[in-house]
Amino acid sequence: NFQPTDYEPRPSVTPEPQHVVPTVTQGGLRLDKAYVDGNRINIDFEKHGCCPWEIVGLPDDCERYVPQELASRGISQSQWEEWCDDLMKNQKKAPSISGCLCLFCFPGLFVQCILCAMLCPISGNHPLKFLPCCYGDWHHGLDKWQQKVNKVLNPLDMHAKLKTYKPHGNAPKTLNKSTRVAGKDENYEFGIWVIALNAEENRKLMMEPWCNGVNDGCTWGFGRFI
Repeated sequence: NFQPTDYEPRPSVTPEPQHVVPTVTQGGLRLDKAYVDGNRINIDFEKHGCCPWEIVGLPDDCERYVPQELASRGISQSQWEEWCDDLMKNQKKAPSISGCLCLFCFPGLFVQCILCAMLCPISGNHPLKFLPCCYGDWHHGLDKWQQKVNKVLNPLDMHAKLKTYKPHGNAPKTLNKSTRVAGKDENYEFGIWVIALNAEENRKLMMEPWCNGVNDGCTWGFGRFI
């Protein structure tokens, strides 16, 4: 075969083996943060912190351990870490409980709350969503993140969705549910990250809404993603 005089064969490159953190101990104890619920896994996702400087979201060390159900289908350690890291970065835009109370109730109290409910689309994906008094950039970021995750999972007959349950008694079980709901009343919105593990469950989860009992029909709820 003819080859140009300046042809140099490419050196063979052996990819470095990727470090994978074991997710199950020799005794069978799972280290990941997923709770197996039939053909789904549920992962705790705390949506809002109490104070503006408090960043909440996934459980501590969630990014360290790929759930074995995903690892067995080819989801790598680096891919899992990227998803968790991207989600937690977006959580920096999440509203806080105290911030919401100030925005909706201070200084006008009940009158201000009514006006916000009727006139303020603070959760919408609009040109002003970046303002500190708007949360549309947070919701939009969650939407983009979920699309990115499902671009990888869907070809593997899996699907991910962030969901909210209210009251929390209707929420499926997670590893930290009992701790999270302790002392909370029925107004607490329980957030989780659900991943369907086969084609049939995939289709079911796709058809389910994010909202399970929230029923936020006010203007400030338009555009909510979770």
